[in-house]
Amino acid sequence: NLDKVVLIPAYVSPFKTADMPAEGHHRLEMLKIAAEGHPGFEISDIELKKDGPSYTYDTLTELKKSLLEDDEIYFIMGTDTFMHISEWKMSEELIRNFGFIIGLRKGYDEEALEKYIEDLKSKYPLNAEYIRIPELEISSTDIKQRIREGKSVRFLLPDGVIEYIKKNGLYTNIKDLVRIYAKQNEKPTRYMHTCGVVKMAKELAVKHGVDPEKAEIAAWFHDAFRSAGNLEHGPIAADKLKELFGVEDEDILNAIRFHTTGRPGMSKLEMVLKVADQLEEGRDYPGVEEMREFLKLDIYRCTYELMVHTRMYVESIGGKFDTRSNRAIEWLREQFEGGQDGY
Repeated sequence: NLDKVVLIPAYVSPFKTADMPAEGHHRLEMLKIAAEGHPGFEISDIELKKDGPSYTYDTLTELKKSLLEDDEIYFIMGTDTFMHISEWKMSEELIRNFGFIIGLRKGYDEEALEKYIEDLKSKYPLNAEYIRIPELEISSTDIKQRIREGKSVRFLLPDGVIEYIKKNGLYTNIKDLVRIYAKQNEKPTRYMHTCGVVKMAKELAVKHGVDPEKAEIAAWFHDAFRSAGNLEHGPIAADKLKELFGVEDEDILNAIRFHTTGRPGMSKLEMVLKVADQLEEGRDYPGVEEMREFLKLDIYRCTYELMVHTRMYVESIGGKFDTRSNRAIEWLREQFEGGQDGY
């Protein structure tokens, strides 16, 4: 018995940043197409207008300002989300001031949901009810994956939305997707570094006969999980690029995976990313200008000299150089001493 349902595309969800959506204006247009001819639906861009994360309490409070005093707002949500509502920002105020309609899917523990509702009611004046919804095997992640693979998504989306996705090339341009991911998930200083790596990686790719598009994708994502640790973030980022965006190209994945340590048998793309990561124009550490002279060399010799210099520095401060990096240095030396690439 609701008067209307307001559909609100999020600008940035505080809980879901991994599975990247299309940019806001595209999602707004797709919602308009999907809701066309259904007067019970209304579209709001209230969260897209915000420059930062959108929290449910803030959004609902803002919406309430445009309603009559006796109008009630219910937030429609899934069971798994509702079961963590006490962890949300302003959770007590949210529960006290707004109602909730919870969608219960087949197979979910109904008793657990009822108990959680009762527990909340013992603490707050909770206005919540749940409804059983049909089981539809539709996943946004699966839809995006199918689009990337060129498979049909008919009957999973309205026809008009499918046409809009095709017309605007959504979910297929990996470069844009990983760029947006980097911008939304990296700190400003880290993102500036990433932009510098992208610029140099593309330039080096052209110079050394490497696919610049592959270099750009690898560069945008190489530090996406930098917080995981100095040596750990590369392998984690490579796995996530495959998981989140369906990238299967092993050369791209290996470039990200080994951009910190290097490895014996490195491809030119791997060397390009490693060099760009250490020498991009935003880098400002002792000796970097002298090291940029290595850029005049062949990519094998450049990578070798760069890694030898890095090893000398690590050892000078009492650090332990990675075993794989030592093997990479020896392999690189063998390449140019053996006549690889003009030597």
